[in-house]
Amino acid sequence: MDLHLIISSGSYLAIFVLMLTNGIANLPSSQFLYLIAGYFVATGNLLFIPTIIFGALGNTIGNIITFLLIRKYEKPLARKLLMLNEETFNKIHSALHSTFTRRGMWWIFLGKLTPSVKSFIPIVAGLAGTPIKLTSFIFLSASIIWATAITSLGFYFGERVTLQSFTAISLTVGGIIIFVVYKNLKKKGVL
Repeated sequence: MDLHLIISSGSYLAIFVLMLTNGIANLPSSQFLYLIAGYFVATGNLLFIPTIIFGALGNTIGNIITFLLIRKYEKPLARKLLMLNEETFNKIHSALHSTFTRRGMWWIFLGKLTPSVKSFIPIVAGLAGTPIKLTSFIFLSASIIWATAITSLGFYFGERVTLQSFTAISLTVGGIIIFVVYKNLKKKGVL
């Protein structure tokens, strides 16, 4: 998929639709999309604020769709999306309810700002049964912050930010967070 061509020909509508699919299926990568969009802002082909608004709204609506589907179909759909066996899934599901009663909304917010983790957050929030209004607000707030940060990178560094280096950093940060969460769940006896 040539994101340069899609964004240059479809403008803000293309950003909205691409981020909607990102919010549902995590494709295309929001990092790549916003870096390219930031470059287009720098060249004057797009405006910064509409880029952020259309991208954040698309991602938020996509996340809400996933969140609502998980709330409706809960375990069967979530298990398929997370690709976990039933025993592991049930342990994690039980741990989610106890964790989310204490600091769950903060975890959702931080998770939405974490590369490689953010795509799982609507599933986790749906399983935890978080309130829809607050969850939607957190999705939107985190999406605006994410869009602003990555678009700014594309704006200031343009094509000097290689997608490979950005991906490597994103995967490293996400891997560290997943490792910390895994160790924490293992310590609590969930895994």
